[in-house]
Amino acid sequence: MEMREYNTRKDGFLVNANSYIKRFIRRTLDIFTFFTVLVRHPRITGAIFPSSNRLAREMVSHVFLKEGGLVVELGSGTGVVTEALIKAGIHPDNIIAIEYSASLAKKLRKRFPTIHVIEGDAADLELLLGDKKSQVTTVISGLPLRSLPKSTSEKILHQISSILPSGGRYIQFTYYFRQTILFSPTRIKPKYSKVIWRNLPPARVDVFEV
Repeated sequence: MEMREYNTRKDGFLVNANSYIKRFIRRTLDIFTFFTVLVRHPRITGAIFPSSNRLAREMVSHVFLKEGGLVVELGSGTGVVTEALIKAGIHPDNIIAIEYSASLAKKLRKRFPTIHVIEGDAADLELLLGDKKSQVTTVISGLPLRSLPKSTSEKILHQISSILPSGGRYIQFTYYFRQTILFSPTRIKPKYSKVIWRNLPPARVDVFEV
């Protein structure tokens, strides 16, 4: 009896160790891929390090999803927020990830084969979504709007405002802590804001609601 209990504990330890190793390897590969894209496209990446799980969980906690609704993630990157969406109980069929980088889009499809990954520019949001734009209830974004041309940022924000229904939400994180109307969508009111200090670097989550 004692031997059986010992083996159970040992097996549990090995399972936990293997799980930790797999997460460590995946995180290391994610960081490598992220920096590869950062070197090639510094302006569209906008960050110096992948988002933390804490930041992703905070963003996802504000998702508004009604029956049949879709969550659109802009700038999915290595999939930190995507994973948080799934862990929060959002069905993969209800997630659309839009990623500009071909290499990151390919990685997302491999890691999350059941979600809809679109390789494209968020400035063409309505075109990329097609008929599905009428089903969107939340847009969650990691796009570096401040490092993009102003006209591009305005185009993206205008389309976000256009597709969200009453009660719909736009969730954005930024490393810039001063509030400014220039990077806020029209027709949508600010609802919530919080700084996530345990992120590298610290980031602010802003939530807007129609």
